[in-house]
Amino acid sequence: MKRITLLLAAVALLVGSAATAQDLRREERTMKRYGQQAENEMRREMRGVRAEERRAENEMRREMRRAERQMQHMHAPARQAVKVVSYRSTMVGDLTDLDFMINFDGVMLDPNEEFVITPYLVKGENMLWLEPVVIVGERRYKELERGGELNANPSGLMPYETVVQSRRYVREMRREARKNGMQWAPDSPNTVMYSASFPYEAWMDGAEIKLDHVYSRRSVIAEYPTLVGTLYNPMPPQVMFLVPEVEVVKARSETMTARIVFQVSKTTIDMNIFDNAAELENIYRFTGRLAGDDKVKVTGIRMTGYASPEGSYDFNAKLSLGRVNTIRDLVQKRFPGIAKSLYTVGNVPEDWDSVRHWVAASDIRYRDEVLAIIDNYAPDARDAKIRALDKGATYNMLLHDVYPGLRRTDYTIDYTVLPFTVEEGKKVIRTNPQYLSLNELYQIALSYPQDSPEYEEVFMIALRYYPDDPVANNNMAAIALRKNDLKEAHKYLDRLGDFAGAHNNIGVLKALEGDYRAAEAHFRKAIEHGSKEAKFNLENLTSLRRH
Repeated sequence: MKRITLLLAAVALLVGSAATAQDLRREERTMKRYGQQAENEMRREMRGVRAEERRAENEMRREMRRAERQMQHMHAPARQAVKVVSYRSTMVGDLTDLDFMINFDGVMLDPNEEFVITPYLVKGENMLWLEPVVIVGERRYKELERGGELNANPSGLMPYETVVQSRRYVREMRREARKNGMQWAPDSPNTVMYSASFPYEAWMDGAEIKLDHVYSRRSVIAEYPTLVGTLYNPMPPQVMFLVPEVEVVKARSETMTARIVFQVSKTTIDMNIFDNAAELENIYRFTGRLAGDDKVKVTGIRMTGYASPEGSYDFNAKLSLGRVNTIRDLVQKRFPGIAKSLYTVGNVPEDWDSVRHWVAASDIRYRDEVLAIIDNYAPDARDAKIRALDKGATYNMLLHDVYPGLRRTDYTIDYTVLPFTVEEGKKVIRTNPQYLSLNELYQIALSYPQDSPEYEEVFMIALRYYPDDPVANNNMAAIALRKNDLKEAHKYLDRLGDFAGAHNNIGVLKALEGDYRAAEAHFRKAIEHGSKEAKFNLENLTSLRRH
């Protein structure tokens, strides 16, 4: 029994092995069939890719032939695709304005086509793109309206203007062209008036202004430029510096104010009260600086003593004169080398002018009443009138707050200064610029390069010490105009009115502001006075306006 069982197990094992071998052969045949199917599918896909590549290549060739025909039409000798007429460039202030008309009669587009015309400036490696003019077919325009982008836009800027060519328009133009035996339509209103304004930069002098044309249809792009012209940059205007007259005698005067406090009704000075000693020392120092300078000759010393209004006028007159004489005597004793004949003393017994000035600038309660009293009553009557206003409150306020500051001595020294060479003047300008005449300052300025900070600094010093002199203001205006600082130039030139020497620089200012008519008028006036700079500027202006 046991032997039978073993035999049956062996038979079952052999049967199982046979079944497994059949399954493996079946799976192998299935894999081969799937592999053959995959290989066939890959071959079909490759054939499809090659067919698509051939179709794309053929389409590209057709597009290229179409573009070539389009460019041949545009470059035909009979006409130009794009023309520029009425070109003009001008400068207004620091801006350059361009104006020209673009005519594109030779451009006729199918619905899917676009033509981008982009003006640009170029000189060497420098370039400035301007806004493009875009011409599109109807279908292409709708694509752009839905958010599409231009196939080629070198400037990256939004279009200056977009022109849509309809199918009907193109058919009519082509029909008209065939009728006239031409390749495309005759003149039509296909024009854009183009204007641009941009800050002028130095590299733009002589730069070429071109139109970049980009014709595109789907993936075909053809590009070629057209020269518009050359940017006209007139020569920089010539400003005019005026030579100051030589100051034969350089007469000067300097003034200081001393506030020495005198005891009531006295004319002697007590050095132990207030700042009397320091104030007197200031007078000595002021006098010694000029009297001891070998470049200076003292020609006079003037002292004026001022008193406050309280008390009688006659008493104040005697008191103020006695006090100023005391100061004079002390100065004469300290500087015996100055001739006594050079001293002059004077007095203002009651300084009502200063009182009035203070009250007028104040907001005190009885301001108008006090001013009326000062204007309509004699000095001795004013005190009583002011006391009566408000039981003496206003008077007491003036007595304590205003009157003490009126008691003073104005001390003026008149002197003449020796002339200086340029090299001497360069030293003096750092210590005592007031010693220099306007002509000497001008000569010092000329010794420096025009683009140096020292050059401008000397002219500024000249204006500081001669603020009302028309020559100093004109020359500072010339400095400002060279820097194209029109606001600063206005500040100086507006002070001069019809000063003959300023007409050229006023003309330059007007020209830079774009007021050519006013500029021409000023240049002509300057020419009448012999200005070579104005003659040059007028010729330059004429060329600019003609251009």
